[in-house]
Amino acid sequence: MTPAELITQRALVVGAGVTGVSVMQYLARHRIKFDVTDSKLDATESVQEVIGSGTYIPGLEQVDVSQYDVMILSPGIPRAHPMLVAALKAGVHVIGDVELFASVVKGEVVAITGSNGKSTVASMAAHVLSQSGRSVELCGNIGTAVLNVLPEASEATPGVTADAMPPEPIYVLELSSYQLESTHRLAPISATVLNISDDHLDRYDSIEHYALTKRQVFERARCCVVNADDDRAHPSNNNTAPILYFSLSDTSAKFHIKAVGDELALCIDDDCVLLASELCVPGLHNVANALAVMALLHPLGLTHLEIKQGLCSFPGLAHRTELVATRQGVRWYNDSKGTNVDACMKAVLAMSGPVVLIAGGQGKGVDFSPLHDLVVERVKALVLIGEDAPLIRAALEGATELFDASSMLSAVKIADQVAVAGDVVLLSPACASFDMFDNYMARGRVFRESVEQLAA
Repeated sequence: MTPAELITQRALVVGAGVTGVSVMQYLARHRIKFDVTDSKLDATESVQEVIGSGTYIPGLEQVDVSQYDVMILSPGIPRAHPMLVAALKAGVHVIGDVELFASVVKGEVVAITGSNGKSTVASMAAHVLSQSGRSVELCGNIGTAVLNVLPEASEATPGVTADAMPPEPIYVLELSSYQLESTHRLAPISATVLNISDDHLDRYDSIEHYALTKRQVFERARCCVVNADDDRAHPSNNNTAPILYFSLSDTSAKFHIKAVGDELALCIDDDCVLLASELCVPGLHNVANALAVMALLHPLGLTHLEIKQGLCSFPGLAHRTELVATRQGVRWYNDSKGTNVDACMKAVLAMSGPVVLIAGGQGKGVDFSPLHDLVVERVKALVLIGEDAPLIRAALEGATELFDASSMLSAVKIADQVAVAGDVVLLSPACASFDMFDNYMARGRVFRESVEQLAA
């Protein structure tokens, strides 16, 4: 909804976290009156600063849904909440911040979702664009709220003509399924669902329900970038946008790999653009990520040289198979962002030596048994932490030597005792972090600090 459409509506902002505050600030800039609700009993200082004449309603259960025309929902609050179910039944329009962004954005948008790799692909794409001299904003689920990166000219400022507006950047959006639930008008120049694996099954009825939500990113895309190796990541048959395929196994895909001597080359049609060994980030999954970036940026007209230079200079992200130390011949990797089983498996496969794996946390209802064969083959010891450690132990008993740890420091000390020169110690939890930490970044920082204590 545009500001002009919202000005006549009675609006409620649902959720007062980072996203909610960005929505409030956006509405306040456009002099749109709104109320706010959150599970917290008291409004925070940041909320009080922008709420103006609106009302703060402590507790979603206290909301009278009949009073509102539109609710702007923070992604962390499920649409299945009873208050929101009642609102939807009453005909209230429930949208999110990305929907507000989509209604006013003038620049091109590249939209990225998937179970794994979306932060890396979004950051990699933004890096390639920036290195090629394009103006770019990286935002969405990756950290910066989309409404906070819009230039004022995007927001239909009265009296400002289109000719007087500076050109907008290219927006690279990382989108979660939660954000896509409340987004309908986004029309990216290219969009992708990188992959689908078991995740968030505590919020969705089934993996197909989860995949269907992810595939909403394709609905208004002008080009669909499709992982040919994952059937669940394909757009629906009624989508008529052009499709660009990328693949690690199908050389008929426009973006593919092929052997060149002893090397793997990343190719666009018959043109080998770069070698896998030229990437700074390890693992075949990062080759797939790079192919996805090549496909996503294809409609923007970058040259093959610009793509190669950008990809080869991308240093990787913190908490994604990040090398944090080498100590007595043992390499220590932080993959705290590996919050599901598929991500953990990819991280293990990216390692070049025997692995001492640290895993555990909140499993979100997933099945850990797919790890079994890989653990037998590649993991010499598994150190378990967190709430769902017993579930992982039950699924992997007998696959390798198992240890239990009560804290991250304890897990690191156990791993240090087990590992020998040539081994890799890998934190890739296959779980969310909220049982022990504020988020995966805090978990990764504590891991790094624990490793540093070993040398103290």
